[in-house]
Amino acid sequence: MVSLLKDFVESEFFLIDGDSLLITCFFNVNFKKGQTLHFFYIVEQFLHDFIQKEAKFVIVFFKDAENLYYNHPEILALRTILIYHLKYNTDVTIHTEFSNCLTPEWEIFLKECYPYFLIVSDKGLTTRQTDFLNILIMHALQKKINIVQILGIESDVLRIYGFLASSLYMHKLFFETHETQLQHALRAYVIEYYQRLQERDIFLYGHLKLNLGEMQKEIHQTLSLLFNRWPEGADIRSIVCSISCAVTLKHYKKILHDAQDSENLYTCTENHNTQDLNKPLTLKEAADLCRMHCLSVIFLQRLPLFQRAKSRIITYIWDKTLVPFLRMLHRCQIFILNQLKARNNWNVNFTGLPDLTDNSLWKNIAYYYEIEHNRGLNLELGNTLKQGYEELWNTVLTLSEDDDFGGSMPVRTTSRLFLTQKETSPRVPGSNQGIHKLGLIPLKAEIIEVYAGDILSELPFLSSDDPAVTALSKKKEFDELMHWHSSRPLSDDFERTKCNSDAKSKGKKERRDMQKLHHFYHVFGKSLVGSNKSVRITRGSSLPPPESSSVQKKKTHQTNAEKFIEENQKRQLAKLEKKEEERWKNLSVYIEKEMKENPNSGIKKLEDFLQTCPVKSVKFAAEMVGLDACFKLWMECCLKPESRDMNIVINLMKRIHIIHQKYSELLKNTDKQKLAKYLKYVGFDNLAHSLYPQAQESSTEKDISKYSVCMGAARFQLTYMGHYLLREERSDPDPRVHHFIPDTWQRELLDVVDNNESAVIVAPTSSGKTYASYYCMEKILRESDDGVIVYVAPTKALVNQVVGTICSQFTKALPKGLVVCGVFTRDYRHDTLNCQILVTVPQCLEILLLSPHNQKWVKRMRYVIFDEVHCLGGEIGAEVWEHLLVMIRCPFLALSATISNPEHLTEWLALIKRYWQHVESKMENSSSSQNVLKVPKKQQRKRIEKSSYRVRLVWYTERYNDLEKYVCSLKDDDFIIEHYHPCAALTVNHIKKYGIPLDLGFSSRESILLYDAMVHVWPEWTRMQELEPEEFSCFKNKIIITRADAKKYEEKLKEEIIHWSQLDPSKVNQLFTYLKPQTFDSAEIKKKRMFPHFVEKLKEMNRLPAIFFSFNIHSVEYSASRLLTHLISKQVSRDDPNSEREKKILYKKLWKARKSQRRNIAAYFNSDSSARIQRIILLQAEIKEIKKKLKKHYAISPDCTYTDRTVVDYQTLAKILRRLRGTRQCYKLYSLLKRGIGYHHGSMENKQRQVVEMLFRLKHVKVITATSTLALGINMPCKSVVFMEDSVFLDALNFRQMSGRAGRRGEDLIGNVFFYDIPLPKIERLLKSNVPKLKGQFPLSISLVLRLMLLVAKADDKEDAKAKALSILQYSLMSFKQPKINCMLKFYFIYSLQFLVREEYLNQECIPIGYSGLVSHLHYHEPSNFVLVSLLKKGLFHKLCIPTKIKGQKSFSEEVMEKLVVVLANLFGRYHLPSCVKNFKKPFSHSVVILDDLPKEFAEVVKEHNTRIQENFGSFLLTISKLADMTKESQLPLSEIDFSGKECEDSELVSHLMPGTESRTAVSPFACLSNITDQDLFDVDMINDAMLQTIDVNVKNIPFLCLSKYDMTGRKCPLNGYVLNFYKNRSLSALTLDNWLNMGDAFNLIRDFALTVQSIRISLSELCDDEDDNVVLAFKQLSKAFNSILERKAID
Repeated sequence: MVSLLKDFVESEFFLIDGDSLLITCFFNVNFKKGQTLHFFYIVEQFLHDFIQKEAKFVIVFFKDAENLYYNHPEILALRTILIYHLKYNTDVTIHTEFSNCLTPEWEIFLKECYPYFLIVSDKGLTTRQTDFLNILIMHALQKKINIVQILGIESDVLRIYGFLASSLYMHKLFFETHETQLQHALRAYVIEYYQRLQERDIFLYGHLKLNLGEMQKEIHQTLSLLFNRWPEGADIRSIVCSISCAVTLKHYKKILHDAQDSENLYTCTENHNTQDLNKPLTLKEAADLCRMHCLSVIFLQRLPLFQRAKSRIITYIWDKTLVPFLRMLHRCQIFILNQLKARNNWNVNFTGLPDLTDNSLWKNIAYYYEIEHNRGLNLELGNTLKQGYEELWNTVLTLSEDDDFGGSMPVRTTSRLFLTQKETSPRVPGSNQGIHKLGLIPLKAEIIEVYAGDILSELPFLSSDDPAVTALSKKKEFDELMHWHSSRPLSDDFERTKCNSDAKSKGKKERRDMQKLHHFYHVFGKSLVGSNKSVRITRGSSLPPPESSSVQKKKTHQTNAEKFIEENQKRQLAKLEKKEEERWKNLSVYIEKEMKENPNSGIKKLEDFLQTCPVKSVKFAAEMVGLDACFKLWMECCLKPESRDMNIVINLMKRIHIIHQKYSELLKNTDKQKLAKYLKYVGFDNLAHSLYPQAQESSTEKDISKYSVCMGAARFQLTYMGHYLLREERSDPDPRVHHFIPDTWQRELLDVVDNNESAVIVAPTSSGKTYASYYCMEKILRESDDGVIVYVAPTKALVNQVVGTICSQFTKALPKGLVVCGVFTRDYRHDTLNCQILVTVPQCLEILLLSPHNQKWVKRMRYVIFDEVHCLGGEIGAEVWEHLLVMIRCPFLALSATISNPEHLTEWLALIKRYWQHVESKMENSSSSQNVLKVPKKQQRKRIEKSSYRVRLVWYTERYNDLEKYVCSLKDDDFIIEHYHPCAALTVNHIKKYGIPLDLGFSSRESILLYDAMVHVWPEWTRMQELEPEEFSCFKNKIIITRADAKKYEEKLKEEIIHWSQLDPSKVNQLFTYLKPQTFDSAEIKKKRMFPHFVEKLKEMNRLPAIFFSFNIHSVEYSASRLLTHLISKQVSRDDPNSEREKKILYKKLWKARKSQRRNIAAYFNSDSSARIQRIILLQAEIKEIKKKLKKHYAISPDCTYTDRTVVDYQTLAKILRRLRGTRQCYKLYSLLKRGIGYHHGSMENKQRQVVEMLFRLKHVKVITATSTLALGINMPCKSVVFMEDSVFLDALNFRQMSGRAGRRGEDLIGNVFFYDIPLPKIERLLKSNVPKLKGQFPLSISLVLRLMLLVAKADDKEDAKAKALSILQYSLMSFKQPKINCMLKFYFIYSLQFLVREEYLNQECIPIGYSGLVSHLHYHEPSNFVLVSLLKKGLFHKLCIPTKIKGQKSFSEEVMEKLVVVLANLFGRYHLPSCVKNFKKPFSHSVVILDDLPKEFAEVVKEHNTRIQENFGSFLLTISKLADMTKESQLPLSEIDFSGKECEDSELVSHLMPGTESRTAVSPFACLSNITDQDLFDVDMINDAMLQTIDVNVKNIPFLCLSKYDMTGRKCPLNGYVLNFYKNRSLSALTLDNWLNMGDAFNLIRDFALTVQSIRISLSELCDDEDDNVVLAFKQLSKAFNSILERKAID
């Protein structure tokens, strides 16, 4: 399942098939048929959940689908009501104008409003409806619209999940092949069938002919009568009830009369039960039924929902003989609603539509009059209700124009039984027992009162003598280090992490390993930071202050020493100038010659000189020489028009820009005249005049038009020089930065660090935001040896990169045992607690922060840097980022390139800092007097220098390099690469709704392309001249057009597009269509086959190095291997056919020469002979010559490799590649890297990833295939980024992260993004969608609450621990400015504590006891961690793990191991498949696709656990129900129609029918209409639909382990058997083929499972005194088996 709304929430919409929505809600397990209001509550809950999460959707009801309900008029009536309710009572957009999915109108709609996915059911009410839906699914897939199954949709507080089927080329191929058959099936099999059905006569009871046409005419006439009677308008319920009863009775009377005159053979009947055919209702009986219906409608109108929710539950149903008449009523309702649509002049109140009928109420009234009234019970109706009822029935009589139907009283005039007893036993939910006494177990803990005291004060508590309280066991307190069960110390997660060695290691081998590791980190870091010297830190030395600081103010008087220094600097400068002049004099002739012979090489050499020359005057002279050379080259080129190279003019203009901008003070008149001349020659007369107005055109001057570039200066600069346009950069250095001049926003970051402030830093990739992190590190290192700075990175790859950078950048002499840098990840750690810079991942820092015995180390933290902080919005592990941000006291830097709402994030973080300011102030005040007496004065002064509590937002949006996008398609084995203009992604609707996205930027060339397209589309455009590049105000006669000028032009064009969309939308549509590239579709397999040729094409275009992104590990490696195969084949095809034979001959000669040499060397030692020496020398020369010849045979042609042999020498390359030794599949990666190819993904070993990253940065590797792990902050910029294939994970966030790699600052002038196998609609969505907003995660879990209680109970510093726990509880991002969610979190916290106490993990003082340690170690796997404890307590694992002895040692059979795997997979490897998976079972008998159920004895224990959970949670909901907002509970969630009101007290009948005897205090009143009671809250399957809206504690957050999961129609969703399949077959490939997992997911899931087994093994071994315990040994054997398989078979 995937999160449906993470991708394009704010920019794109999706479709919901209305009939699928209808079917899904109709078959909801909690819905009782006939309860219309409850049905609409279910529908609105479903839609409101989407709308709350900012989803944009449209609901579509196809006209032809209406025919599918022909035999189900009650459902068709519900469908009609649903359409009108959505139309009149909600803001939901619905479409009902399309006949079916194969019509041209539907095709046009899809083309104009391309949806991201279609939510639809794969199963219909009938087989024909299933076919109709399947045709819709096939049509959508071939249109490249993804499909989401509505039956499998789930949601939590923040997200909605579903099974998504991605569109593939095979779908399009299938549809095109079978399109004719599908159209025929839809027309003949579905539509025409029902048309023929409607043409046949309908007979009630087999012989009463019903004419639907006459009924519709009758309704039309009756509507007119009612309009005249109620011209001012009326309630929809009164209208439908009065007309349906009148018309049905009138029509029924007629068909009864007709039946008496003639006998008819029926051809179609409403009821096929022959025994009912002879029992039609009499007219009086029909009138009785209609009278009771009218009375029920009056009840609906006059009684509030809460009173109706008290209705008694009866187990009677309508007698079968009533069904034909009831269906007649339903058909009548449908016709009434359809005809009402045409009467726009009638003021109809449609708010009653969702409550049109109440079948249970109708039956309740019938039961009273049929049974109880006949027994003598005579109850008053009440004046109000009686008056309303009489008015309604009199209206029926008036409309029917017949008095035969009787008056309003008595209600019942006949004795026929309308009801029959239902013979099914009532449903019994979770528990058969009565509801326990309500109340909470009293707990004593200060943190509970502080956080949830306001809620608890309003809730009841159990007394101390209550059985639930007295039953609690008196357990010994749990200590983190000493388990209650064992005398052995229990390790924590930090100690369990592998630690090979660190600075405190005593062994020689460990110390040697650390030396090797640090040496590699140093080399690795050099590839990151270049050749800059590392900074040697001296303790106590401070960084230089900024120039604005008071320290930097100039003195008014210079001392003699300062004068001497100044004079010396002048002499040194003059000496340097003379030296550089001499160097230029020597080089200039050579460079001029080179530029003439090879322009590109010559210009490169000139640029190299300019970069190394520090003297401005010499640089100016060099620039002028380069300018002259470029002009001469251009003149020579123009003499040969066919060889005109525009790059020469570009370099000419580039030189003019630089000279005019940077050396304007050195320009003389002659220089200006020369520049003006050159400008004039290339056709820029206006610029020449602007630069040197004195220049006069000579009448004798020869014609120079042949040298012109034939376009205006502004157009030329924008078209060809966009990447060279000068940026507004500061020229004043900052003393805090040595290697570059920082921009203004970067200086603000340095100020933040200097002031010990916190900051949220949002800036594009490669913009330089990370520099502040290393500046911060340097600051902390200089301050002291105690301060710690923590760098939090999301991935291990980024951890390695940061560690390498630190090791190469900083050195510091520290006391013995301390080091500069340490690492802590889930896989390994070193120097974690004895370093000054700790680099870690979020989960590991959380372990340290929540550890009760690591508080001293935590207090040493001075700064925390969060890199890629947008991971806060992820799906897995994101709550940990949130916990860290709220728990840290010290300042922080939060870095990201992709946050769409940074203001909201900053505001939340500022609130947290204010909390910590208050906490620290309070703690200081309480202990200030004691501390002042004890602490020395120096430390007192030092303490005054506190961290600031300010949080700044530094938001920089401009990317240094522009990105240009290209779409690649395949046509006749040739690649068509078309430029994709960003505007081509827009639509008029998108602009009107959301405007143009802020980050949808153009390059300068794209601005010109847009202007030309606008002129082409609208030649009469009024502002055409104004926005013509040469006339635009920022460009006109401007010699230097800056990047800022180009951006202003871009903004003006965007404003004009918005203006066009308001003025004439059709022109905008034409414009976007004109800009769209032409693409050609082809099979995915063909594109994969042609991938190597595409890379060759990029090489020809000079677009390498490039990163090729895919989301599938298998595709990543396969593509790299295919590329290598292509290069080898290419080389083999070019080799001499005799090459192999010659190599064999040479090898044979080499073997003989070596053999002869060994023999001569041996002989030489026996007899000292000069002849022998001579012979040895000759043989050595021969061997050398043979090797030389062999090397030529093995030499790789330059066009058969992507490496550049000049950038990395052989020794360095060999040294780096040597690190691959011993790694998994090193031979494969080694072969790829030798050819300049690499791959990168999360399943690789660290050493492998590091080698690939280094060689790519060193420019040895030019092609890398990678997953998204490479996009998360890894410093691997490239020239191009290629998206290789579509994926549901390719969303707006990943797109921006990945495309941000393109364009290396300082190396590439522009970045290139290529879409290789991505559908055009997907590209459009990626470009125009915004990055999802950070809204937080559900911050709590029961395991986390337990860990917080452990921290508070056992911490060394109680106040600090309490403050940390409260920060997590009170300041979640999800509840920020959301009081309703904050209240819900308090409910969940209270429930968590109650659960932990009842299950004996906490005592009443909230001190951990029992198996708390084991549960907290497995906190990643809730609720399975709690279930595991239940299984351990029952001793089931000891019964299972029976060993056999082999050679005196215990071992376990494969049968035992497989059974153990099944048990653990059911707990820790839960990955559900869709319910329809059984229809696609693969014929592989050896593969385990569906996981076996838990063994019976294990399942029984799980059921016991679940029963306790259901009882506890149900009781909790009942306890807190009094806190619900009852005013909201009577409103529908989406339309907000209110069904509250004053209860009717003057009716004895109402009091009798609605006595409220069943307990319904904690159930939604809407659900009560379907006979749901409080007892149903003890059934976990019913809780979410039944519970009160305003309580909203999601059942997903309780520790209930659902053994069997079902979709909304009751079909079972089986568990994926991937764990058992992997264990049995030892293959990851089997999981991709048989278990529907991609390679990346498969590897990660198996690795996580193996880590869980290992964690359980360690915990059990520490908890158990007996080392030879069977369970411990079984887990040890299983853990060893999984680890060995992963090492051998990680990638097949």
